[in-house]
Amino acid sequence: MKIRIAFTVEVDADEVYRFQESLDATDEDMRSFVRSYIISGGVGTLEEAMLNNAFAYEAVRVVE
Repeated sequence: MKIRIAFTVEVDADEVYRFQESLDATDEDMRSFVRSYIISGGVGTLEEAMLNNAFAYEAVRVVE
């Protein structure tokens, strides 16, 4: 099953940039950084919750 999730986030650009610097991730533009960080965090959280409750691991993947 495919589920499309679309939303807009407002970020403090200065804070996000400082966070990127702390991770040495300034080679990626801010939009891409925030997008990938949110996607990976969401997928990881759902997978971990499923695994912790005895459901299949890797049952969620991002498709573009």
